[in-house]
Amino acid sequence: MQAYISGALLNAANLDQSRQRYERFADACRAAGWDAYVPHQHADPERDSHLSNVDVAERDIDHVTAADVIVAYVGEPSLGVGAEVAIALRAGKRVLLLAETDRRVSRFLLGLAELHPAQARVLRYTTDDQALAWITGQLRTAH
Repeated sequence: MQAYISGALLNAANLDQSRQRYERFADACRAAGWDAYVPHQHADPERDSHLSNVDVAERDIDHVTAADVIVAYVGEPSLGVGAEVAIALRAGKRVLLLAETDRRVSRFLLGLAELHPAQARVLRYTTDDQALAWITGQLRTAH
């Protein structure tokens, strides 16, 4: 089973913190016995700035459509995350949306989750440990 970790990169408020968050999300997937694809490990906006926009888009679309579930951090705005979530839902994938309780989340994304209750779940969390445990629990029940 394959998970795709989605989250803001190019316009992340703190890219290092964001990378760490996505890697912890991937670890939570692995704890449930899943493989996890973490985009910045393959096309980082700083390290891999030489990659073309088309290369990045094709790579991400391929991995989103190949994944069984998308784990998306939606606690900060990102056009790419919104597109990945929409692509995943359209392809019939499960989608897990996560954001801290004090963050503003796109009403469009939350609406997409409500429109697809069989596919999408939303967690508004207060601690990182809560988010990680939720991801692992959601994926364990999906086997």
